Amino acid sequence: MAEVAKGGAATSIVVVGACHLDRKARAEVPFVAGASNPVVLRSCPGGVARNVAENLSRLGLAPALVSRLGRDAEGDALLASLRALSLDGAGITRSDSAPTAFHLIALEPDGEMLVAVADMRVYDEITPALLQDLPAELWKAEVVFADCNLPAETLGWFAGRRESWLFAANGVSPAKALRLRGCLARCDLLFVNRQEAATLLDAPDEAPEAAAAALRRAGVGEVVMTLGAAGLCLAWEGECVMLPTVATPVVDITGAGDALAAAYLEARLRGVAPPAAGQRALAAARLTVGCAESVSPALTPAALDSLENA
Repeated sequence: MAEVAKGGAATSIVVVGACHLDRKARAEVPFVAGASNPVVLRSCPGGVARNVAENLSRLGLAPALVSRLGRDAEGDALLASLRALSLDGAGITRSDSAPTAFHLIALEPDGEMLVAVADMRVYDEITPALLQDLPAELWKAEVVFADCNLPAETLGWFAGRRESWLFAANGVSPAKALRLRGCLARCDLLFVNRQEAATLLDAPDEAPEAAAAALRRAGVGEVVMTLGAAGLCLAWEGECVMLPTVATPVVDITGAGDALAAAYLEARLRGVAPPAAGQRALAAARLTVGCAESVSPALTPAALDSLENA
């Protein structure tokens, strides 16, 4: 992705995909299967695209967010929360037939996710036809970041216009990452975890370096593979590196991957080399797991500078 580097110049970016409420049920004691478990329930704005857009805005960019909400109280609340952020919401539309999406996450007492369930059918309405009806100015972007909550045809529409913008994608989950399989050769930057990579490649036993190399051979320009507590695997232009992370207390892992993606992308757009961008991305993830929100309110460039230099 060397051609994306702008050397500090402003870059226009559109972030497309999920914007919904995260409802987090955190257990007070370890979950017991088949029983009623006491939890503390809280809600906050979430969704991969929404989180990435907010993180980018906290890092000094002014992204445009494209998503779809229902005509309900949850959609109204999300719109109100977005107005406080430095982003363009002209691409947010409302559905008359589907409710605003939700994501219910069961967390163990240590903040690790046990299971999550979601109703995200509203995102099936983000079709190429809907996107082409949005203001034309929106699509004069240099970068499009899309998450795999979108339909496969929509991801293909973005990938097929690679001559108009650089295309970055986020796998979201193993099942949803499959929607990208036909687009890999036109993907400039791919964010996946190890399970999503294995699903895309139909190769569950490959080591991270081998999986990243296979994604590169499939045509991906640059691969950022998250490995949980083991850190990151980066692959680009014939290079592949493993970056360990620093152990940190975990409050809630929700949104850590979104912060990582945003920080990596922002750094690369400034011309930072992949290994240094990866270190900054890991710092953003550490900051995020240390708070109860899906986006850390403490995220700033200065905060990341401090974490990297600690």
